[in-house]
Amino acid sequence: AFIPTPLTIIKSFGNEWQNIIRELSHTLGKAGLGFVIGVFFAFLIAIIFIFIPFIRNLIFPLAFAINSFPIVGFAPVIVLIFGQGSFVSIVFISALICYFPTLISMDTAFRETDKNLLELMEVLNANKWQTLFKIRLPLAMPYLFLSMKLAIPAAITGATIGELLGARNGIGQLITIALYQLKPGLLYASLISITIVSTLSILALTIAEYILFPWKRTNSN
Repeated sequence: AFIPTPLTIIKSFGNEWQNIIRELSHTLGKAGLGFVIGVFFAFLIAIIFIFIPFIRNLIFPLAFAINSFPIVGFAPVIVLIFGQGSFVSIVFISALICYFPTLISMDTAFRETDKNLLELMEVLNANKWQTLFKIRLPLAMPYLFLSMKLAIPAAITGATIGELLGARNGIGQLITIALYQLKPGLLYASLISITIVSTLSILALTIAEYILFPWKRTNSN
C-alpha cells in the first residue's frame, strides 16, 4: 500500500515541486560543503603520506578500520556531538563519507606511479615537490575524478542521513515528514529527485574530465 504508482509520484512532484526543490537546495548546500572539505583533506593527507611515509603506516590501518564501519553507525554520534539537526553535524557527516574513498583512491594512485618515471626524475635530480607536480599529480588526476564521482552521491546521501535524524530543513526532513504523514508519492518524488541530482552531478564531472584530459579521448578511440 505504501508503494505508489508512477502517476501518483508524478502528481506529487507536480504539486510539491517548489517544496522539493527548496528542501533539496538546502541539502545540496550542506552536501557540497562536506564534499569539498572531505575531498580536500583526503587529497592533502595523501600528499603528506608521500613525504612522511611513517605517518601513513600509522594512519592508514585506522582509516581502513573506520571506513569499514557503516556511516549510519557514526551519524548518531556525530549528531550528539554537534547537535541534532545542526548545519555542522550534517556537513561533517558528508565530509566523513567522502573522505575515506578519496584518501584510498589517491593513496593508490600515488603509490602506483610508474617506477621508471620516478627513477628518471631522480636521475634528473628533481626534488620531491618537482616529482609531485610533474609526475605524480598529473597521473593521479583520473583517480581523483573517479573518487569524486563516488564521493558526490555519497555526500548527498550523508547529508540526507543527517537530516533524517532531525533537521529543520532539507530533503531528509521532507522525507521524514512524508513518511509520518503517509504521503508515499511525496516520499518517492523526493528520493527520485536525489537520484536525478546525483546522476547529473556525475555527468557534469564526466564532461569536465573529458574536457580537461584530451589524451583520454585519444586513448579511448
